[in-house]
Parts: sequence; C-alpha cells; structure tokens
Amino acid sequence: MIQLDLRSALFANLADLEPGDQIAVGLSGGGDSVALLKAAVHVGNEKSFVVTAIIIDHQLQADSGAVAEQAAQIAKDLGASKVEIVKVQVATGSGSGGLEAAARNARRDVFESYASVNNVKAVLLGHTLEDQAETVLLGLARGSGARSLSGMRAIDGIYRRPFLNLTRELVRSTVIDLATFEDPHNSDPSFTRVRVRQTVLPVLEKELGPGVAQALGRTADMLRDDADALDMDAAMIFAAGEPTINELEKLSKAVRTRVLRHLAIRAGVLVNDLSREHILNIDNLITNWHGQGSLNLPGQVNVKRESGKLIFYTP
Repeated sequence: MIQLDLRSALFANLADLEPGDQIAVGLSGGGDSVALLKAAVHVGNEKSFVVTAIIIDHQLQADSGAVAEQAAQIAKDLGASKVEIVKVQVATGSGSGGLEAAARNARRDVFESYASVNNVKAVLLGHTLEDQAETVLLGLARGSGARSLSGMRAIDGIYRRPFLNLTRELVRSTVIDLATFEDPHNSDPSFTRVRVRQTVLPVLEKELGPGVAQALGRTADMLRDDADALDMDAAMIFAAGEPTINELEKLSKAVRTRVLRHLAIRAGVLVNDLSREHILNIDNLITNWHGQGSLNLPGQVNVKRESGKLIFYTP
C-alpha cells in the first residue's frame, strides 16, 4: 500500500517527465530508499515511466555484497524494470569531508555515469524532512552562509528528492512489512551527522517542542529563494563583462562577494578551497583599500588592485 502523501509527492516532483521516460532509484536497502522505490514503481505504472534501481556496494562492510544482493531481490519483488549492482572503491583517507564525503562522491560518479549511458531522466534519492533538518543544522554549526543553510533541493539537475517535506516516520511506515537493511554507519556516533540525528534534533524537539524539523525545512526553503535571487544578480553582473572597482563598490555586499567568488573561480581557484575569509580579503581590496599588495589565493592564483580593476593572475 502506498501512502497518498508519498504518491502526491512523487507526482509533483516528476511532473515534468513524459510517458516512457526512465527514472532510476538509488537503492541502499534502507527503509527510506525502499519506500521510495515502492512508491516510484507504483507511480511509474500510472505514468508509464520505466523505473530501475541502482544499488551501490561501497564494500565498507564484510557482508556488503550480501546486503546488495538482498536489496536487489527486494527491488525485483517490488517490480523494478531493471536492477543493477555497482561495486565502488571508497577512499578511506582523511581527505576533505572524510569517509562520508568520499562515499557520497563515489555514488554520484556512478549515478551520473549510469544516467548518461542509459538516458535516465532523473535519479531519485530517498532523503526525508529529517535529512534536510540535519543538513541545515550542520551548515549552521560550520558557520556557513545562506547557500549551505538552504539545504538540499527537491530537484537538483538529474537528482530528485521527492520526500524532502515528508517525515522519516511516514515514509518508512509504508515498508514495515519488508526486510530493509540499515547501514551501520547510520548509527555510528563517530559521524557528526549521526550525532545530530540521534542527539541534537531529539534534544531540540524536547526543549523547544515538536515541529523543529519542519521549521528548519521552511528556513531552508526561504534561504534558498534568497540565495537564488542574489546568485542570479551576481551572475548577470559577471556575465556583463569585467566589473571595475567603482562598479563593484556600488553593489551590495551580498551581491559583490558573490561576484568576487565567480571571478576567483574563473581565475582557477577550486570551489572547495575558496573560503569566506578569502572572499572577504579580496573585498578589502575594494572597500578597505590603503595600498596593500597582492593576495595569495589557493591554486597558485594571486589577485591585486591595479588601474581601477581587480587583476587575477598566476605568479
């Protein structure tokens, strides 16, 4: 049985697709993704979508292969048109973001390759309202800006998250009769997200009252709208040509710093290496100019103020 809320969420999220389009569900075997596949097959039958399942074996547990096969059998039983298991090697070093980020990047590589080869119109992910709330809290704890606090998008390129406004409890209530599997990492308190899930959110709900996750979700939606508008203004200025110092000075700080970010990335600074501090230091060349020299940025890029412009260059 499919909850009406799940069915409605999928219809709304996939409204732009056409009969015959292929959609792929990222299936981990956990309750959220199994519920998503079950609902997607149901809606796919109504809308004539081809629904497939992609199972990624991260090979991080000794029994990961058996779990992947179990998930594949569930997918076949639910009626997926095609089921594929893909094994990946996850870098377990201490790189940026750690194991969680490495696993996420490995999944994205598989999803995007699979979508390209198989003409998949959308890859569905089983994130729920609580996942969105956790993302916002993590961004807040890091001191991130509006873009990070705006959380995940329901539609983000090929990725679709139909259940972002539905609670985990509601989503999982549709698969209580199925043998789902939870990744041990999802309950490992060594991961910050797990501590937010198991400790921080419950404490907030207890002390502030019910509805904290919903409030964080609404906050993310509002901040996303604001960030989109500011990014659009910055993109228009950036596309119009090289702005002068005088033109940059007249912009609001929110728009100006976004333009500076565009300029730095175009000059060769990697997105993940470009911090808020770097942007503010560049901004000082405009708003707090007292003859200072060039700045060193990540990626062997320098920037200086010269002849009324910002000059980005490689030494």
